[in-house]
Amino acid sequence: MKTKLIFLTFLLFGLLSIKAQCNPTITSPRLGLRTPNTILFCSDENEILSTQAFGSYQWYKQEWTWQTPNNNPWVAIPGATSQQLTLNGYNDQLFYYKVEVTQGDCTAESQAVFADGYMYGLPAMMSTYTPGTYQEVDMGVVNVCKGASVKFDNVFPVVYENHTWFKCVPTTNAPFSGDPCVVTGVTGDTLIATESGKYGFYACTEYCPSQCELLDPFSFVQLNFGEWDFCGELGTGETKLKDNNLKVYPNPTAQLLYIGKETDKAYTKVTIFDMFGKLVMQKNDHKYNQPIDVSGLTAGNYIIVSVAVNGTEYKNRFIKK
Repeated sequence: MKTKLIFLTFLLFGLLSIKAQCNPTITSPRLGLRTPNTILFCSDENEILSTQAFGSYQWYKQEWTWQTPNNNPWVAIPGATSQQLTLNGYNDQLFYYKVEVTQGDCTAESQAVFADGYMYGLPAMMSTYTPGTYQEVDMGVVNVCKGASVKFDNVFPVVYENHTWFKCVPTTNAPFSGDPCVVTGVTGDTLIATESGKYGFYACTEYCPSQCELLDPFSFVQLNFGEWDFCGELGTGETKLKDNNLKVYPNPTAQLLYIGKETDKAYTKVTIFDMFGKLVMQKNDHKYNQPIDVSGLTAGNYIIVSVAVNGTEYKNRFIKK
């Protein structure tokens, strides 16, 4: 009887051991290097996902969305039934991945990992003007008072590193020696413009230095500095100022965010990006007195881009607590 009890004990521990081993995890060379459970890899490279050895495998993917919860279905990847899965930088980003395995009578799924593509979003530029010193005369064309300045920023400085700034639209995407459009001596993500020109930039990603992007020429901004009629002078010699800022409040916020004022009435589109350039929220036909619920966003800094019904575009930063 004692021998049978010992045998049954060893058998039970053996079965428990088999069950304990049916617990798949996903590994890859760059998983979690920047963000937990996230893989960042360059668009011209592949990344290999692996799991432990089991009896059988089936890999699944789910398309990313800014909505919470993510209601996109998990889809079995055809032919992905081995211990490893190779992801392609051009086609397989902005998806979640998991693997289902079997071992004996045990079936289990791994935790999902995310193949992120925010490092490769197209660049965007923010223009900051001193109220009262400028007048937008057309889309992307602004008259600026002589002696004032305009600040240009790459909206996603975390994504990009080395910059080349232009004061006219270049003839080639990549800058070349002697290019008359290049603003010499400025390689950061900010430029202060004090003379007329058509401004934009070319920048290389920090994570993938070989991947560089030119701001869409349609997004270049034409500045015309001069003595314009609206450039009145006060007795102190200071330029007259008028309120032309978009109100964003409360800032910081933990849940609800409001934008604009009663005189603005409505916005055709409101878009929110995180500081890595990832689109996290978008609303159409937004009224100034309607709250935007940002409670689902993680704490941090964000860019909110609002387009008024008259076509004016505002870019503001806010902090999610």
